[in-house]
Amino acid sequence: MILSTITVRRALPALAFGAAALLAPAAYAGDFTFGGKVFADISQLQQRNYVAHTDSRGWDGDLKRLYLDADYAFDPAWSAHVTTDINWLRGERDAVVWLKHAYLQRQWSNHTRLRLGVDDMPVLSLTSQWYGYRYIDSIATSMQKIDDAADWGVHLKGELAPQLDYAVAVVTGGGYKRPTHNHRADVEAVVTWHASAHTMLALGGYDGQLAASDDARPLYHTARRLDLLAGYADDTWRLGMRYSYASNWASLYSVASERTGSWSAWASVQLAPQWSVFARYDNAQPTRLREPSRRATYANAGVQWQPVKPLRLALAYKRNALRHDDGELHRSNEIGIWSEFSF
Repeated sequence: MILSTITVRRALPALAFGAAALLAPAAYAGDFTFGGKVFADISQLQQRNYVAHTDSRGWDGDLKRLYLDADYAFDPAWSAHVTTDINWLRGERDAVVWLKHAYLQRQWSNHTRLRLGVDDMPVLSLTSQWYGYRYIDSIATSMQKIDDAADWGVHLKGELAPQLDYAVAVVTGGGYKRPTHNHRADVEAVVTWHASAHTMLALGGYDGQLAASDDARPLYHTARRLDLLAGYADDTWRLGMRYSYASNWASLYSVASERTGSWSAWASVQLAPQWSVFARYDNAQPTRLREPSRRATYANAGVQWQPVKPLRLALAYKRNALRHDDGELHRSNEIGIWSEFSF
């Protein structure tokens, strides 16, 4: 595929910030590194909509993520980082580029880290780290639009005790794809207890207005989310789950309140140095108050081959379904090859 037009509308100011952060210290002796990561797939996707009575099937490919990373370390304490996020999904005419990371970092010797700019959000970052198969698909909260991967603001991370750490983000609430702000900041935080070298338990939450504007119409609610995470990972096994309970993420302007609940559970086992098998199941109740019988489910299963450290290939099957008491509303089945390549 040949990239034609890349949409950079809202990313231009952020790109300028990132370029300045990297180019400004060029006169000083520092450490510059460059790298990246690619998520791509080719698969057959079958979709059936029982409401519209449509059915589609076909093979296609996705450039789900192309991350390009640039780091400049001024000294052991100060550094700057930029990551572009490019994707080109099936059915879309053009590729799109976003600025996922652009921050100035201050690092202290006691593992405390402060980042100013756009960076990963604490809860989803922790979830992806313990899940380990993000290149196959995002977790349930991302699919339900009650989570964001990154946002603009102040990001602080450190240790409360030898086995207890924290991460806090005071952000715009608009997400990295919508660099905007409103009258107040949103806050997300997570506290993680590392019960052992391979086990963690975490409690997180979010409170804010998602950069919603109250100039044109009144805001009736605040978006909130509570997160519980548990994970285990060693050289052979990877097990974990996340439960999230959210309120009013899609009903800030509505008088009526709404609730969303979702959970994800995953497992994988290393069968040989280059081979592993994995599976995941998600279950969500997107409209608990308005239509409590509506359910969204997701499942995947597959086998992964890692011939060299930078490359992972997976043969996988995925299934999505949306249903209520009267039956299924939508269903999709997908089988194909998913890949992750780091450089």
